[in-house]
Amino acid sequence: MATQRKQQTQTKQGPRPATNETAARLFLTGFVCLCIGLGIGYLFGKQSAGVSAPVASMPFQAQTSPPSQGQPPMQNPALAAKNEAGLRALLMANPKNLDALIQLGNLYYDQGQHLQAVEWYGKALDIDPRNPNVRTDRGTSYWNLNRPDEAIAEFQKSLQVDPGHAQTLYNMGLVYLQGKNNIAETKKAWQKLLAVNPNYPNRADIERQLASMAAPPPVGAPAAQKNAGPAGQKK
Repeated sequence: MATQRKQQTQTKQGPRPATNETAARLFLTGFVCLCIGLGIGYLFGKQSAGVSAPVASMPFQAQTSPPSQGQPPMQNPALAAKNEAGLRALLMANPKNLDALIQLGNLYYDQGQHLQAVEWYGKALDIDPRNPNVRTDRGTSYWNLNRPDEAIAEFQKSLQVDPGHAQTLYNMGLVYLQGKNNIAETKKAWQKLLAVNPNYPNRADIERQLASMAAPPPVGAPAAQKNAGPAGQKK
């Protein structure tokens, strides 16, 4: 009877203490779960950081696209201000620093500040007047200021130095077309562009535009309207 009461008492007690082997397994399982949790948390943390991290803006560079009106800025204002300050510091130390003058003109161009671009390209051309790249960018800046005559004058100076300069010829043809409605001069510039630059990247597009200029209008088609030119253009 005593034995039976003892057994009944034992069955009412809590679980027996775990052996060393059981404790080790429980510890190992907990450690593995902890590691997995930390790993998942780190992974999600890295992904979130990747989504919200700012993207570096494109550095300012020489203009290579055709002239266009109202180009958006290519550089965020904070970075542009930092670059501007650095270039102006260089010019304070050496006002004849040609590279800094050109880069400052490029920066203003890329920011859409074409009047300042004209000024600083002009300072660069005072030092290196036979630079067709800077001359072309200055002409394109004038175009963006709705001053096609001054743009064309700069392009003509560029061609005096390099008669086959591809960007000058393309830009001049476009300004003649859009700013002066002068199809004859546009064709002359673009035909020369293709003649002296047989591997011009946009050759097929230029050829199509030239062909459309040469084709007579369909019979019964309404007369084409004249290109009004850029806003604010002086007649």
